Amino acid sequence: MTSEVIDFAVSFAETAFVTNVINRRELIAQLSLGILTLSGGLPLLAATSKDAAEAKAFDASRRYVGTRFGRIAYADLGSGDAALFLHGFPLSSFQWRGAIERLSPYKRCIAPDFLGMGLTEVANGGDVSPNAQVEMLVEMIDKLSIQTVDIIASDSGGAVAQLFLTRHGQRVRSLLLTNCDTEPDSPPAALKPVIEMSHAGTYVDQWLVPWLADKALARSAKGIESFARNN
Repeated sequence: MTSEVIDFAVSFAETAFVTNVINRRELIAQLSLGILTLSGGLPLLAATSKDAAEAKAFDASRRYVGTRFGRIAYADLGSGDAALFLHGFPLSSFQWRGAIERLSPYKRCIAPDFLGMGLTEVANGGDVSPNAQVEMLVEMIDKLSIQTVDIIASDSGGAVAQLFLTRHGQRVRSLLLTNCDTEPDSPPAALKPVIEMSHAGTYVDQWLVPWLADKALARSAKGIESFARNN
C-alpha cells in the first residue's frame, strides 16, 4: 500500500488529463502504519478520541468490491438514485462522512477510496493514474448495478470526475465540483513539491514522517494546511 500512496500523488499531479503509468517506488517498511493512518480511515489530523472513534466506526462500515484494479473499499448508505462522492489527495472516503449522513435519507450515497488511498487494495503492479481511477469507478458501479450517478467531487477527485464525465457522460445525471484540479491548473502549485520529492524518494521522510510525529506541525502552514492555502 505504501508505494501506491506516493504513486497516486505523482500520477494525479503529472497526468490529470493524460495516461501515464509511473514506476513503483519502494518505501521503508516501517512507514506502512503511518501511511495507512494518513490515507485511510484514521486521518492525519484526527485530534480527539471522538474523532478517532468516528473514524474507526466509519472504517467498520466500509464495504468491498473486487475489480480487475484491486479490492475497492467504499461507503454505501441510503437508497434511491446514486450519488457518487469522490475524495481528494491525500484523503479517503472518510472526507465525505458528514455529507453522506445528511444526504443518505434521500439518495444512495456511494463513496469509494481511490486506488492507492484509504483502505482500497491495489492489484499488484496496478495502474493508479487518473485514467485507471475512472475505469475503476465504471467497473465498480457496474458491479453495484448502478446505471447513472450524481457526482460530487473535490480536489484531485474533481479531475477524475471531469474525465468520467468526458468519457462516460451518459452515466452522469449531474456534476458538482468543489475546489478541484482543472486543466489550466494541473498540477496545482502546492503539489509540485510532492512531485519533486517523490521523484527524489524523499517525500515520506521529509513530509509525512514529521507530520505524523508532530500533529501541531501537520496543522500549521508548514504542514498539510499549505495545500489548502496554496490551492
